[in-house]
Amino acid sequence: MLGCKCHPDYDFIRVKKEIEDKAETNEAAAEEEEETKYVFMGTTVTQEFKKRYNAKVLNAHYTFEKYIQYKDIQNTLEALNIDREKFWYLLLFVSDYIYGSCLEGIKVKETSRVLVEKLMQQLGKNIGNSGCILSFIKPMTLTLKLQEKHRSIEIDDPISLAYIYLVYEAGKDYFSNDKPTRFDTQEIDRKGKDTEPNTVLVAMFYHLLKSFFKLLPKTNTSKPAKVYSTVSLNKTLLISRLVYLTRLSTDKRYTGVDEKKDKQCPNFIKDQIKSYKDYKILRANKFYK
Repeated sequence: MLGCKCHPDYDFIRVKKEIEDKAETNEAAAEEEEETKYVFMGTTVTQEFKKRYNAKVLNAHYTFEKYIQYKDIQNTLEALNIDREKFWYLLLFVSDYIYGSCLEGIKVKETSRVLVEKLMQQLGKNIGNSGCILSFIKPMTLTLKLQEKHRSIEIDDPISLAYIYLVYEAGKDYFSNDKPTRFDTQEIDRKGKDTEPNTVLVAMFYHLLKSFFKLLPKTNTSKPAKVYSTVSLNKTLLISRLVYLTRLSTDKRYTGVDEKKDKQCPNFIKDQIKSYKDYKILRANKFYK
């Protein structure tokens, strides 16, 4: 332990450093996965969308005519070389998917695997050492409540919690599996709220379309269009205008103009959803599996 011979089998800092180094090595890949996590490639989703489209039951509170007549949107799609008719179907799917998740999806609890991983992440971040002495970076107590006996077990010393953390790290690969296991089962959360806030719908809409744009070939921007001009290559502004078109919000600032303050606001959508950056929607989509 940093040159100290005491407790060589529980060299927490060395093990922790190896874990952190491994995480840094995979950081770039993780970021790329995060950017594309909303992209759907499964045939089940495609087939379900076709069925719902043909049955005319999609959740879309806007028309093709209004979509075509929204010149700012059409000009941007043309500048980005995006087929407006194909994009229309993508827009319908995104709208329907959002409603199926945020408004009609069944609230579920986090899986056992995720809950344990969160606990272990907090333990790993908060245990350090000074010489041979393990210590907390910040005070921490792990409490196990035993309801039937009306008592609890509390662990608040760093050595015991470091032991739990290292045992977890040593054995977690044993339970790793590409296919879902009992540890990945999600139970219904009967205490969860019925629907998500409107801003969550906007945030999901933004991330879904952002993932789509990531797949497009890079547009030639040797002569970039100005953000505030009628023809803009600003994808964030495009998504913001689509929020207004699809009536996810009737706030006109999503169009990129704040009429009350008489100024441009192309990044209004980012300001609105920034508090939901790490928000996870724990719902089973009603329409798409």
